[in-house]
Order: sequence, then structure tokens, then C-alpha cells
Amino acid sequence: MNEVPFILLYCAITFVIGSMLGLSYSYKKYAKPYVEKTLDSTALISAIIGGLAFTVNAPISVLFLAFPLGMRPGYGHSEFCLGVLIALIGYILLTIGIV
Repeated sequence: MNEVPFILLYCAITFVIGSMLGLSYSYKKYAKPYVEKTLDSTALISAIIGGLAFTVNAPISVLFLAFPLGMRPGYGHSEFCLGVLIALIGYILLTIGIV
């Protein structure tokens, strides 16, 4: 029989934990149901760390990436996209050797 890839289990567990942390954070910070044109610095930093840590440790990366994704509806999605884009550009620049 094949071995169970425990790394996927760890990623699933950290995704649930990160989503719960993001949801509780966003409910404590924002009283309004939806606010436009604001970037949350905590969620943005979490997304950047998660994107950059993906090559090092997948479960830790999933924890940081799930934080902005788990925030209440209307929050966290732009921070997630911007953070992953910045991390992708940084990773490309590091592999090319420019930075």
C-alpha cells in the first residue's frame, strides 16, 4: 500500500487554523459588514510571508496564506492577491539573481 502523505494533512490542519484566526481577527477589528478601499496591513504582511515561505515549508505557508482568505466576506481578498503577487515577483527576482 502507498504511504499517506502527512504533509497534506498538516496543510489542511494549518489552513483551518489560519482561517479561524483570520475570521476572529476580522470580526474583532471591523464592526461594519464591508468597507471598501482599505488594505489591512496585518493581512497583507501575512500573505507576503506565506507566499515567500511556500518554498521552505508548505504547512507554515498555508497557515499564513489562509489568514487573509479566512477573513469575513469583503475583507482580505485584495490583501491576499497583492501579497501573493509581491511574493511571486520577489521569488522570480531571487531566482534570476537580480536581487
